Amino acid sequence: MRPLFRIFCLVILVIFSACGSDDGGNPGPQPEIDIEVTAVQAIDSENSGDASDIKVSFKIPQDESSVDHYRVFVVKTSATGGFDLATAQTIPARSFVRIDKTGSAISTNLSATALDSDGGAVVESVSYRIFILSVGITGVEGVLSSASAQLTLAKTDIVEILAELPIGLGGLVVDADGNIYSADFGASLSSPPGTSLYKITPEGSASLFASGFTGASGNTIGPDGNIYQSNIGNGLISKVTMAGQVSGFVSAMKSPVGLVFDPAGNLYVCNCGDNTVKKVTPALEVTTFASGSIFSCPNGIAIDETGNLYVANFGNGRVVKITPDGTASGLATLPGSNNGHLTYFEGRLYVVAIQANQVYEVTLGGATSIVVGSGARGHREGAAQQAELSLPNDLGFSPDGKFLYINDGKPTAGGLFKPSYIKKVRLEKD
Repeated sequence: MRPLFRIFCLVILVIFSACGSDDGGNPGPQPEIDIEVTAVQAIDSENSGDASDIKVSFKIPQDESSVDHYRVFVVKTSATGGFDLATAQTIPARSFVRIDKTGSAISTNLSATALDSDGGAVVESVSYRIFILSVGITGVEGVLSSASAQLTLAKTDIVEILAELPIGLGGLVVDADGNIYSADFGASLSSPPGTSLYKITPEGSASLFASGFTGASGNTIGPDGNIYQSNIGNGLISKVTMAGQVSGFVSAMKSPVGLVFDPAGNLYVCNCGDNTVKKVTPALEVTTFASGSIFSCPNGIAIDETGNLYVANFGNGRVVKITPDGTASGLATLPGSNNGHLTYFEGRLYVVAIQANQVYEVTLGGATSIVVGSGARGHREGAAQQAELSLPNDLGFSPDGKFLYINDGKPTAGGLFKPSYIKKVRLEKD
């Protein structure tokens, strides 16, 4: 009996070894691996009429180690009801876009040759939604994301975020090479004054350009090629060379904001503090060019080819015209009761309505129309009139007129201007 007993014990040991035990040999239930991407967005960011118009962005899983790659599916809205994981896994490679891991949130335009999930060309006037399949490494099942919002490509003005800046909303000006200069007003109307001026390339690379200001508000580029920068906090207008060197130009202003030069080299300064527009000659002689109750914290200023000046009031929604002899009259009133800055381009004024979160085109006859902004405060990109702004302040055109740049607050509640975005409006012209 003894040998049989030993054989019996051996069999039992083998069975327990195969099935696991309670002393740690049994791994037990495995934790679920979450590789789903989130915040899938798609915007119409170009006007080519094909898949290259679609800019896709999404947040990667918190732990990307179990992801092999991602697949982007452009699915007709009419087909999204039956589009699930099983369907996605049967789509041939020619009908999705593969994206390799990057280690950070992904934002990219599709290629012009990308096809929809049915194998057809991506075209205008058809409604699509975007899905992202996270393909797992061996042993990890793939996960399909939720769908993006509906997207229909169209030839229209497009808004996208170009750069994020650690500054508040001051003036904005664009040089002859297309570089954008955005000034730091401060975090809010009542906060300590901002001190810096940032340079942003047309590709969106941002860097500190100059500092030493006291509430850097409006600015302009003079006939000498230098930047002239208002300091709303100390009444000074500074000159900034293209090497970033700062020096005083003229003082004794009253909360200066908007600046513009005429062809003769005279500088006109909006003084919010005393509701005047000052004229500074090349010899630095300062006189009051226009004043009166028609102004309510004059903020932005622009000039047309015949020497007429146009002023946007911060204290109300009024746009004021000033003739070359200094006569001021109302031209238009915009919603929101707070205007930011304005610019003149090709026979039209473009005016920021701060509290309305919109940009308006104003004809020289006073007719107004919306260029950018649904009126809702936020940062939705895409078609310009459905896009969202958040207390925008100033704007300027690229030298070729293809882009309008806007500086816009990142916060979407309260009166905070800092941090900020530079937003690029791609203009589709007739």
